[in-house]
Amino acid sequence: MDDALARAVRTAATRRAVVALIRGVDTQWWGGSIDDWHPDETLLSSPSSLEAYRKLLRQFKSGGTARAHAVMVYSDGSFASVMFGVKTRFEVAEFFKEASEIVRVRSTHAWLRA
Repeated sequence: MDDALARAVRTAATRRAVVALIRGVDTQWWGGSIDDWHPDETLLSSPSSLEAYRKLLRQFKSGGTARAHAVMVYSDGSFASVMFGVKTRFEVAEFFKEASEIVRVRSTHAWLRA
C-alpha cells in the first residue's frame, strides 16, 4: 500500500488514485494517475455500475469532489476499491476498511462472512 500511495501523491490532485484489487485473501495495490488505470469492464457485475463509476470519475477529474471512493464488484468474485484523491495512509485505511466491509457482506466465501 505504501508504494502505491507514494506513486499516487506524485500526481495532480484531480488525478491521484490508489486502487486495491481484492481477490479472496489477496490484495494487490496500485497507485498513480487515474488516467492510467482502467477497470476490466468485461468483468463488472452490471452496466449500471460502470456508468456510476464513470460519473464519479468525471466529477472527481473536474474538481467537483476532492476525495471519493468506488467499490467495483466483478463477476469473477473479485473487487476493486478505487480511492480518488487520497494523500495519507489514514485516508487509504478508512476507504479500505469501508471496502472490506462491502467485500465481507457480498462475498460468497463463508469464512469472510463469519
